[in-house]
Amino acid sequence: MMRTMRLAGAALLALGAMTAAPSPLRAQAFRLHGTTTAQYVQLRPIQYDSTSGNYEALAVAYAAPVTQDLELSAWGLGVEGLRGYALMRGRAALGSELVWPRYGDHFDLLAAYLELQRQTWRLRLGRQQRASALGWYAFDGLTAGWQPVSAVRIEGYGGRGLARATLQPYDSPALLALDPLRPDQGTILLGAVLSATPFPRSSFSAIYQRELLADRSGLVSERAAVDGRVGIGSLLTLSGSADADLAERWIGKASISASMRLLRGTFVSLEAFRYRPTLDLTTIWGAFVPESNNGYTASLQVAAASDLSFSGAFTYRKWQPLSTGSPFLVDVPDNQKELTLGAHTRRGPIALDGSYHLQLGYGGDQSGGDLSVA
Repeated sequence: MMRTMRLAGAALLALGAMTAAPSPLRAQAFRLHGTTTAQYVQLRPIQYDSTSGNYEALAVAYAAPVTQDLELSAWGLGVEGLRGYALMRGRAALGSELVWPRYGDHFDLLAAYLELQRQTWRLRLGRQQRASALGWYAFDGLTAGWQPVSAVRIEGYGGRGLARATLQPYDSPALLALDPLRPDQGTILLGAVLSATPFPRSSFSAIYQRELLADRSGLVSERAAVDGRVGIGSLLTLSGSADADLAERWIGKASISASMRLLRGTFVSLEAFRYRPTLDLTTIWGAFVPESNNGYTASLQVAAASDLSFSGAFTYRKWQPLSTGSPFLVDVPDNQKELTLGAHTRRGPIALDGSYHLQLGYGGDQSGGDLSVA
């Protein structure tokens, strides 16, 4: 990795030297930001007793995971508009009776790149993460952006793909040990994005992304998405989004919503949605035919005072008929209702948040609440 970064730095420095006029080396500037997160969690494991045919509660077990994030930015590297950026994460456990996810992996390099910025274009080389209507993707490679006018931006990106949520190459021995059906080679991630803000309180974007096996012998995924947001006056906002799995030729997720401000600090929102998960072609999970659902959500947020607000939402989902049989889904309702209530208050430096959630129907009935003080 260090060799890759040195090569990336040499390439960008050379490019910057060719595109910028010679200038004396300015003072370097660095910014370091750290975040430490510690948790204490208690869980009661449940095991199935095949002799009695019952589930039995075991003794309460605990975990105390700790995460340390370090973010570093650097400027003044000898070329105008050049900066370096790195985001690192360390993990540890202060004693644990539970196997806490990912805490055997003590270090992750979440991002590390050099970026060269000019008035109308930008280059970024190294490890990057992208968030879009298609989700979170990470890769080691190059992103090139061009802004021909202030309201339009075009970007293209590509490089070695990294498995989602792990930041490991697809052919990593650690991943192959968990999933022997995964291809034994890496992937190449390619994409293009067009975004525009044609007038105030509006934004539109479209993205196309394709992921191939490293030897180009097969397709991992091919997806596209569009989304937009338009403000009408100062009271009404309309938004919508949709994504498509081009490899499978179906529409994945889609939604359209409207939000209106009734009074100062009071908003009402309505949303209609469709949900159908999309999966890579290299995973076996697509064989289980993930079921889709349609529905709507109505929500209300009220500011009772400058330091007190309430919120509530109701969601209805209608699940599509099962296309495959399953012994685990017998007499399961095809609809689901969800109710969420919340409140927030602040007194000086103290903030108090509380919420309650109730779910009825598909998947069983459940309820729960949260209370937090900051």
